Amino acid sequence: MSDNGSEQKKYQYMVTMRWYVETDEELVAGAADTDEKLLEIVRHRKDGSKSCSTCPTRNNEGYAVLDYHYFMGDKKPYMSTEMIKK
Repeated sequence: MSDNGSEQKKYQYMVTMRWYVETDEELVAGAADTDEKLLEIVRHRKDGSKSCSTCPTRNNEGYAVLDYHYFMGDKKPYMSTEMIKK
């Protein structure tokens, strides 16, 4: 409580973001190993370097992996395995 006896009201929001990922192998959405592979790709910057430990893609509360063709058609991917530095 604050000094005057009233609490400051807090407002909470959930923000969802979408990333498009391209791989050179067909993966089954929803499988644990698929999710880990796709999340690892998202955890890189577009220049291929790894994102930092405070980046939102490394500190997500939850995630869902979907086949984007069902939702977006033939939109170009945001991130590709070809962009990741080995």
